[in-house]
This record gives sequence, C-alpha cells and structure tokens, in this order.
Amino acid sequence: MKSNLRREESEDMVGPRGGTTTVTKSGMVKKNLWIPRDEAEALRAKAFNERRSEADIIRQGLRAVLDGALSSNGGG
Repeated sequence: MKSNLRREESEDMVGPRGGTTTVTKSGMVKKNLWIPRDEAEALRAKAFNERRSEADIIRQGLRAVLDGALSSNGGG
C-alpha cells in the first residue's frame, strides 16, 4: 500500500520521459542508484558501524558534493 505517496501534477515534477514523478508528502523523490559491489558492501558496513541508514550516508555525501565541499580535481 502506498498511502503515504501522492502524485504531483506540476511542471517541475515531470520526469525525463514526460510522466509525473511520485513524491512523498514531505517532498522526497525516489531515485535508483547502481553502485559497484565493493562500494555497496563498504556502505553497508559503514551504516551498520555508525548505526545510520545507508540512505542517510548517501544523502550526506550528495549534499557535500552539491555544496562544493569536495574537490572535483582530486586534490592533486
């Protein structure tokens, strides 16, 4: 049951193929992410050790990149 989901019918919520995107009431949008097996295992271990969700760690990393906190040239 997806009772906590709703459809947004606004221009900014149109997907790349022209359809609407499902978002939660709090404005969360679902994205799928494919990562290499070793990174997936490292993420799982970090989440377990820090008692955090994998999604929380991914969101933290994404915010750091979008805020420019990480150097795009690798520091070299």
